[in-house]
Amino acid sequence: MALVARREVVERVRERSLWISTGVTVVILVGILVLPSALGFGGATKATVAAVGPQARQVVARARAVQKTFDVALTVRAAPDDAAARALVADGEADVAVLRGGRRLAAAQDADDAVVAAVQAGSRAARGAVIPPPLPVDRAGGTGASERRGIAFVAVVILYGQLLGYGFWVASGVVEEKSTRVVELLLSAITPRQLLAGKVIGIGLLGIAQLLVIGLIGAVVGVATGQLDVTGDLVSAVGIVLAWFVLGFLLYSCAFAVAGALVARQEEVQSVTAPLTIVVVASFFLSFGALDDPDSSLARALSFIPPSAPMVMPVRQIAGDATASEMLVAVALTLVAAAGLIALAARVYGAAVMRTGSRVTLRTVWRASRERGRASA
Repeated sequence: MALVARREVVERVRERSLWISTGVTVVILVGILVLPSALGFGGATKATVAAVGPQARQVVARARAVQKTFDVALTVRAAPDDAAARALVADGEADVAVLRGGRRLAAAQDADDAVVAAVQAGSRAARGAVIPPPLPVDRAGGTGASERRGIAFVAVVILYGQLLGYGFWVASGVVEEKSTRVVELLLSAITPRQLLAGKVIGIGLLGIAQLLVIGLIGAVVGVATGQLDVTGDLVSAVGIVLAWFVLGFLLYSCAFAVAGALVARQEEVQSVTAPLTIVVVASFFLSFGALDDPDSSLARALSFIPPSAPMVMPVRQIAGDATASEMLVAVALTLVAAAGLIALAARVYGAAVMRTGSRVTLRTVWRASRERGRASA
């Protein structure tokens, strides 16, 4: 297995496709970090302001009258009392709350300073004072929620590309060996299970190395441009992405290897791996729902389903909305599914990898594997 893994790493490193894919991913990552601020995208900062009572609503109305000066767009939301307004801020449903009487503010920890300044300006206008003292502000809620969700978005995009790309590499590598008859020489010295394990380990190690390179370059660019701070959130996000890449790769790579063993020509790889590609793409798009609402019932359910867990659970973990028990259950379910799939894949792979003729069905290969099992018994 070690020899096969080493051969996979050496051969793949020599391919230009690896360096091209790394370069494209780095360019996309740099674009995500640099272009929005460089081109001035984004427009006015949108924010929700909760208001308790008529005086507070008057403050918000005056703030909305001058919001263009602060480059913000304010939306007012009525709250029945101060406790409800503070709860809206703490839950992230409002950025700022003007409390009863219009004499005090409650703001989220990561509320934009321009939003708070606009509300303060509305307070001065509502009180009719030339330079009244600013309202005292109480900070509420968690810190850095928006930054963590931005990191989660970048993480899921990279995970999607890596899982799909390396799964396809496993499938195409199997077909390449079959088409050149190299597999016959390999299987004269090692078992199909060892060959499959070596390919998965070798390509998986290469994938982790590529992820580390991309993550390091992204972190350097983000820090240099001021878009990222090297915090505990960023370091933990990198660790979460690497861990779930390993779990996701274990889950999908064997399935892609089986798909590749069913055909004998590279032209057929895309068609035979299409169902697996659909599953990965669907999981990718479903993860956007978790980005919008990581604590929703759908996001929770998808976190425990093995095909979608490698892209949904890391989003919830990075955003800080997944508990330790949920994470452990998701990891355990994914490992169980991967173990079962590895055993199944080794059996099917051994029966299909020597078939170099026309494409065979999974049902035919499964029957052949059962017959081989009876014969060996």
